[in-house]
Amino acid sequence: MAKILIGITGSIAATKTIILIHMFTKNGHQCKTIVTNDGLNFVTPMSVNSMGAEVFIDDLKSNSDNAMKHIDLARWAEHIFIVPASANTIAKLAHGFADNLLMMTLLASNIKPIIVPAMNQQMWKNNFTQKNISILKELDIKIWGPKAGLQACGDNDVGRMLEADEIYLKFMELLNEKPDFLSNEVFNDLNIVITAGSTREAIDPVRYIGNHSSGKMGYVLAEEAVKLGFKVTLISGITNIEKPNGLYKFIVAKSAEEMLDCSLAQVKNASIFISCAAISDYKVVNYSAQKIKKTNKVISMKLTLNVDVVSHIKSVFPKLFVVGFAAETENIIDNAIRKLKNKNLDMIIANDVSNGQVFDKDTSQVIIINKELQQFKSECANKRYLAEIILKNLCQYYLINK
Repeated sequence: MAKILIGITGSIAATKTIILIHMFTKNGHQCKTIVTNDGLNFVTPMSVNSMGAEVFIDDLKSNSDNAMKHIDLARWAEHIFIVPASANTIAKLAHGFADNLLMMTLLASNIKPIIVPAMNQQMWKNNFTQKNISILKELDIKIWGPKAGLQACGDNDVGRMLEADEIYLKFMELLNEKPDFLSNEVFNDLNIVITAGSTREAIDPVRYIGNHSSGKMGYVLAEEAVKLGFKVTLISGITNIEKPNGLYKFIVAKSAEEMLDCSLAQVKNASIFISCAAISDYKVVNYSAQKIKKTNKVISMKLTLNVDVVSHIKSVFPKLFVVGFAAETENIIDNAIRKLKNKNLDMIIANDVSNGQVFDKDTSQVIIINKELQQFKSECANKRYLAEIILKNLCQYYLINK
């Protein structure tokens, strides 16, 4: 695990850094932080320390015992972040200032820090700031962000700091880390089938029954599974997302019937089936080959149940490790557990989709429940980060029950 030194400077985005520290420490990394005097306007030493990080503040002048602290911290760190990096700190670093503990530590280290900027959009666009950024890039210092988005001042433009989970994932990619459990031979050439997106049930050649699923969660699950080295077959319903790279197979299935047929064919040689697609529960009994004309009268349609794909797959392949998803609007956990048991699943991923949240969003919050009814509740985070968490839990539980 890595030894990470984090510099927290004066920006309201510093509140996100608390979440980032929590992500680092709960995954086994050691963290120490230096909070500048301006940073103390936005976070407290107690809030940082409560996330598992040792805290240092700019008290060198008042405490002689800390006179060599910048040397100690520079020697200890394996990675250094400045997150958030204010315009002021970026300017100091570009010109080699050493007027506080953070800057002194940076100059005493041979490690190139990772800079994660956060500031008002006009401050970011300012020629002085861009010149300073150019200087840092010429020194081969990594700049992560900023991105466009709503800012505390009310502006909506580039200058917003990356989210904590985005920073964490970029760091994992930088380390090219793979979980320890992947060393088990069980995961050699593991074949996983994942469904994603929504299905459509035709009413006539023009109209259909559908849902709001975007497919984002299923697609990032497929992408993260590919990164882990698995053979991934993605069966995709309706989405507006580009086909992920590195897939073993990519198949399009637009209706529930097509999704069932494709899933049955592909799981024959699979070890894990993840049913992430939002598959329509119902279809119309009498499809109209011609467009139904509008009238002033109330019309009615007779619907019939589609075959439940995930439970049918489990019944046909009882030894297959099957994971389902439960999009609920009330009694989230109780309803998810009921589905887990009724469909004889090995694991279910539940989320709250009430009030339009989750669908077509980049973030979500999930509750992972396995067959022993052990639960893991995530924070609200980017779906890519959640895909990583889901796969980690899934693989560890799969290994135990293999």
